[in-house]
Formats: sequence, C-alpha cells, structure tokens
Amino acid sequence: MLMFFAGLLYSSWPLGYWLNPRVDRGLASDLEASHQPYSWVFISMDIACGILVGIVSWKLLLIVRNSSNRKNLLGLRVAVIGTGGFGLFTAIDALLPLNCIEGTPHCVVSLDNSYFVIHGIFSIGSVTGLTISIVAIWLLLLLREDAVLSLAHLTPAMFLVVWLGFGALTLYLVMHNRSSALSQHVFIGFCCLWLIVLPYFVQLVIRLQNQGTSEVVNPLA
Repeated sequence: MLMFFAGLLYSSWPLGYWLNPRVDRGLASDLEASHQPYSWVFISMDIACGILVGIVSWKLLLIVRNSSNRKNLLGLRVAVIGTGGFGLFTAIDALLPLNCIEGTPHCVVSLDNSYFVIHGIFSIGSVTGLTISIVAIWLLLLLREDAVLSLAHLTPAMFLVVWLGFGALTLYLVMHNRSSALSQHVFIGFCCLWLIVLPYFVQLVIRLQNQGTSEVVNPLA
C-alpha cells in the first residue's frame, strides 16, 4: 500500500496542467524549478515519494533477510537496494531543484550551471537505481530452471524494454528541443507501476524458491 501512494506522489505531472500550465512541457523538473508557482507542492511530493520508497525498501530487505531460502539472496538485495537508491536520489533531486527553466531569458543550460549538473547527476542516479532493480528481478526469474515453462520473467522483461525505450526517447526529444511531454509522462507512469509491483515480485521470487517447484507461474494472476 505504501508503494501505491509512493507511485501516486511520483506521478505528480497531471497537477502541472492545473497549477502551472505555463511551464508544463512534460519536464517534471521544470515544475520544481526555483521561483515557479507551487514548486513546493511538486518538491514535497517527490520528497514524500522518496521517503515512502525508502521505508518499503527497508521492510523488503528485512523480508529477504528472514527468508528461509537463501538462494539468490544477493540478487533480491540488489533489486531492493536499487529501488531504495531511486527513492534516495529522487528525494535529493527534489531538494536541489533547477534555478531556472530552459528557454527562459538568462537561463544557462550547460556544464557552467551547477544547478543543472547536480540535478542531472541525481536524476541519472534515480533512473539507474530503478533500472538495476528491474534487471535484477528479471534475471532472478529468467535464470530459474523452469524459466522456459514459466511466464513470470516476461512481465519485468516487458517493463524493461518499454521503460528504457521511452526513457531514451525522452532524452532524445529533450536534447533536440522537441516536446517530450507524452514520452516523459509514459516513462514516469512505468516508473510508478514498477514501484507498485516490486513488493509482489520480491515475494514471488521468495515463494518460488521456497516451493522449489517447476509449476507454471502467471505473475498477472
């Protein structure tokens, strides 16, 4: 349940069309930029999201540690810590907002603007953490002996392909000064979905290990 609320908090961009429609070009960071109306709302939501993700990640680590089957324990820890890293970097990123919006007068978007550099580093860190989480869960399910018969590994695989695809598309559009609204909104949506389903997949991996069976598993059932 906490991850569900974390996902809702992270997907704050719909509020931009209402609270600050002038700058809502799809870049969530613009809504948090200094001197923007209601920037504190979006900053607070990202910080709250990071805190909730951190709490859930800690609880999941305890569940993994107390698992009766120690097989693939490292992989599960990597998945959970990656998600925890996402939460941490998201919160820090929100605490260090941009000092201006690209395209506005006197706004320098380059390595000379420390705000953009630092913000970019933590943004990349959050994306990297979530990527590690998805890949780790996918590999844990894919490398099972019954992977050919099981459908369990297909869901994170689809998440990974679509999520990275829209992430790359967003980066391409931003670098070419083209509207990235739809692309980034879909990307953020998949981030939220993964946060919500991660606890289920962690417990699915543990349950499959404890069962030690080759039954066919449908993760969407």
